[in-house]
Amino acid sequence: MEEFRPLIVDAIVLSTLNKQLLTPADFVTEPLSSAVSLTPEGRKTFLRLYGQKKQSEFKHPVMGRKCTYQEAFELQARLLAKYLMGETEKYPPLVLK
Repeated sequence: MEEFRPLIVDAIVLSTLNKQLLTPADFVTEPLSSAVSLTPEGRKTFLRLYGQKKQSEFKHPVMGRKCTYQEAFELQARLLAKYLMGETEKYPPLVLK
């Protein structure tokens, strides 16, 4: 769900760059298309950081309790399903301050 991109992926990317956990050596440029992608080792680093981020806890603003981002994926999917089935009037997006 798009609402998680800034909370998880963007945060990982910025942190990774600021802490220099990925270096230019972790990227490869395709000669024909000039597309840039991670090397297998760079991808491994990013996925490890992604897994760690998914397990980090925060206080869910709608549920009012601590949960991991992994648990929030399911919570938000359930809230969206309730909205789509007409069980609630509004869908409460996950917004953290």
